[in-house]
Amino acid sequence: MGRWRLTRAADVVAAAVVLLLTVPSSIGLLWSAGGWASVVGGVCGAVLVATLLARRAHPWPSFWASCAALLVLLALPRLPEGLSMVFLPVSLIHLLVVHAVVAGTGRWRLPLAVSLVGLGLIVARTVLDVPDPLDWGTFWVLVPFTALVLAGSCVLGARDWERRQLQEHRLHEAVARERELMAREVHDVVAHSLTVVVAQADAALLVMEADPQRSRTMVSNAVTTGREAMAEMQRVVRVLRDGAPPGAPVRSLHDLDTLVASSRSATAGIELVVDGDVDRVDPEIARAVYRIVQESLTNAVKHGTRPPRCRVDVRVDARGVSVSVHDDGPGLTGREPADAGFGILGIRERARSLGGRVDIASDASGTRVSAWLPTT
Repeated sequence: MGRWRLTRAADVVAAAVVLLLTVPSSIGLLWSAGGWASVVGGVCGAVLVATLLARRAHPWPSFWASCAALLVLLALPRLPEGLSMVFLPVSLIHLLVVHAVVAGTGRWRLPLAVSLVGLGLIVARTVLDVPDPLDWGTFWVLVPFTALVLAGSCVLGARDWERRQLQEHRLHEAVARERELMAREVHDVVAHSLTVVVAQADAALLVMEADPQRSRTMVSNAVTTGREAMAEMQRVVRVLRDGAPPGAPVRSLHDLDTLVASSRSATAGIELVVDGDVDRVDPEIARAVYRIVQESLTNAVKHGTRPPRCRVDVRVDARGVSVSVHDDGPGLTGREPADAGFGILGIRERARSLGGRVDIASDASGTRVSAWLPTT
């Protein structure tokens, strides 16, 4: 809104400057013609100033109105100082309108062609209307120069159009990336948390009679997981509503211990191996590793008919972080790993956005997710 107001203010100032510096000279010459010619000239001058004000919001109507006003001026009878003395000031307005219509629509051929036709009519009228011998030397310099200025106005307009299109394209890309990020966050939170909660609740029901204490522990873990999911969802919603900083809870690879602990009761066992200096890993990389492990564990629990066993290996070296999650579940039966769902897609998008890669292999003996993310 601030930029729009600044643009409108600039248009008003430009119109005022043109009105003060160019239009009075043309109107003065028309007024000296007397009679209805001066009235028509005044109306045409007002129309041209109006097109200068409206050229950004309504480029095509402003262009055609400018052409019509100049055509009416061209049709006026013999003027005291000659046609060129009238057209020279007000034609500057038409140049600005031509620039605006090209910059606003990206179409330059029609404005340029119509303007050149108008220039040809002015040349013909000047040749036929000048009472004294025409200065052909000046004439043949002025006409090509005017055509060149018209072409330059179109070129500048086309450049502004391309720059604006590039800015809009970048804006659309930024919005698309933000939507992908939010979609991944929502999926990761909901899918993992609900999978773990349901698995823990099912297991608690199975052992409730035989082992009440273990059942209570599983229910307690389910409640804790649900509350953590609610906190993360509130964070995501706050980002969407208020544009607040994400404030991601994952800050280092040490958070993998908490993730594995919250998932253990939903599996037959998880072995976590972390090797290397995890404190040197950037929080953004750590968050991606966390989500990759989280989604891999979620798929292991969700797609199996029995609690799976999983092994998580995370190794940090000077070049990057290697992640391997291997489960002994039934695999992604009947589906290709690349088409297994939004979670797999999110894993690939995270790795690709950070310059890494992901490989997924799945068969009846289990699923292995292997990822590598650079740290430099």
